[in-house]
Amino acid sequence: MIWRSRAALVLVLGLAGGLGCGNAIYASRITQASDEVARAEQLGAAARAPYEYYYALEHLRKARTEAMEADYGAAIELAQTAFDYASRAVQVAQRVEPVRAPTQGF
Repeated sequence: MIWRSRAALVLVLGLAGGLGCGNAIYASRITQASDEVARAEQLGAAARAPYEYYYALEHLRKARTEAMEADYGAAIELAQTAFDYASRAVQVAQRVEPVRAPTQGF
């Protein structure tokens, strides 16, 4: 009887600890992803790397939604994808030359 009580206690504590870790990992990943999306936005990635930028932005939004539903596993994966694509958007935005208006020679 005591053995079952201890086993149940260990199981409950393990689950509670696992949920806490998921939340902490999510907080770290979502912060990194948010910062990288903001960096991409500052570089004009919406115009220069629209696919990568908007893909990252939507994954960031979905990660937040999943976290609100306490699905931290999915939220962590989505935040990681958001970070990866935001990083790609930054790289592309830095490579693309800004579009200049043609000069008229009168």
